[in-house]
Amino acid sequence: MNGGDLKKPLVFYVIALALAVAVAMAAPIIGEASPLVTMFTPAIAAAIMLGLVAREGGFRDAIDKLGLTTAGLKGWPLAIGGPALIHVAGLLILVGAGLTALVVPEIAGSAFQSAFKIFAGFFIGTFFAMCEEVGWRGYMLPRMKGVGIVAAMLIVGLLHGIWHLPILLTTDYYHSTGNPWIVTPLFLITLTLAGVFYGYLRIWTGSVWPVAIAHAAANMAWEISSEVNQTQSPIVLEYVGGESGAIMISGLLFFDVLLIMGLKNLEEKRAA
Repeated sequence: MNGGDLKKPLVFYVIALALAVAVAMAAPIIGEASPLVTMFTPAIAAAIMLGLVAREGGFRDAIDKLGLTTAGLKGWPLAIGGPALIHVAGLLILVGAGLTALVVPEIAGSAFQSAFKIFAGFFIGTFFAMCEEVGWRGYMLPRMKGVGIVAAMLIVGLLHGIWHLPILLTTDYYHSTGNPWIVTPLFLITLTLAGVFYGYLRIWTGSVWPVAIAHAAANMAWEISSEVNQTQSPIVLEYVGGESGAIMISGLLFFDVLLIMGLKNLEEKRAA
């Protein structure tokens, strides 16, 4: 892949990162909404690229290339089940090691109201996740394939993690519990490895929808896990059992090995 081929994803990333920095600088004014506002920046960067900087056909072509015109239904079970499995396994490991205890969360309202709240939360979470993923795996990943598909998935995952740093390092709204010198590398490793999981869903299904669903499922699984465990040390959750803790990293490594093997088999079948 030559430099010209990399120009589009690099320009996209510069725009997305610059917007994230701008939101972080405005965080004293925006307040707690800053992380949510930041989530819109990859979608805005992709729109700027396709609408102003480097047009690629008409509107329909642009939407299709972003992976928005197909649902990718075959990837939905893995998108939901993968994050849920890792978080459940992590919670059981913490309980087994005596680092936390399970508790029954307080539930307000009827079972129907609770189910509706979970469904609505997942729907809203998918919307916000899509604002990120339409940029990372919708726009950027397909334009990075020339460096090698596994390398592209890892690079996009790492860059996705770095894009979080302006908010993570300059505000208290995101991962503020632990030491930033420990939290930051753990977070970047997690997002880099998650890039393989998300990238696999994108390539396997040809759609960005399963990726957004997986992203939302991971966020919701972490929220539910946080509500049903009781630990004396928040650091345990941040470094060990959190969304970028040692257990999550180990689970992603396991999944990534399987997915990379599956990806190679998929490529061999397509080449046959």
